[in-house]
Amino acid sequence: MKFRIRQHCSDEKSHYAIDTWDLEYKFPMGWRELQGFANRGNFDLSQHQKFSGEKMEINENGKTFIPHVVCEPSLGVERAFLVFMFDSYFQDINRNNIILKLNPKLSPIKAAVFPIVKQPEYEELSEKIIKDLRKEFKVAYDKTGSIGRRYSRNDEIGTPYCITIDEDSIKNKDVTIRDRDSTKQIRVKISDLRDILRKLINQEILFKDAGKFVETRVKEE
Repeated sequence: MKFRIRQHCSDEKSHYAIDTWDLEYKFPMGWRELQGFANRGNFDLSQHQKFSGEKMEINENGKTFIPHVVCEPSLGVERAFLVFMFDSYFQDINRNNIILKLNPKLSPIKAAVFPIVKQPEYEELSEKIIKDLRKEFKVAYDKTGSIGRRYSRNDEIGTPYCITIDEDSIKNKDVTIRDRDSTKQIRVKISDLRDILRKLINQEILFKDAGKFVETRVKEE
């Protein structure tokens, strides 16, 4: 586990804090705070009352008191970004390539579309698919280089799914979806593509189960 929760010792707490806890992440340089939670007591409102002259007390059941801030969360965007990167960045020895295994919900580009050859009918179908997918997702189009090179480029930037248009796509109106992390592939109908991609990105179905999901759809039809 790379996460832990740690309570501050008495000599670590800020002068205003009654209690403080940190959510820590194990960075390469050791355990560091990712998010802090401080019980600030009534320090903030007491100081405001002291220097502004405005009364901050409230009355509850005949008792007057200054409210407490029992939990002040503090989270840095840069630290969170680093955690996502450290947890996602892999050197894949078998592929001899960098793989950025970002959660599909966080990946800037959700899918990439590749016509397998540079011919008008392949490119025209690819563009139709992209036009439909871009109604909902950020999608890249790549028609240069070998399929292997195109896969590698998208693995490096964290694209979770690559969609290939080949000869069978022209005849059967279906495409291949390739999963970034496992490199496994499934065949789906173009008419179902956006819906299946949405379910994969939202993790309503896992890629290892997507093949069974597609088979079930075909049987129902």
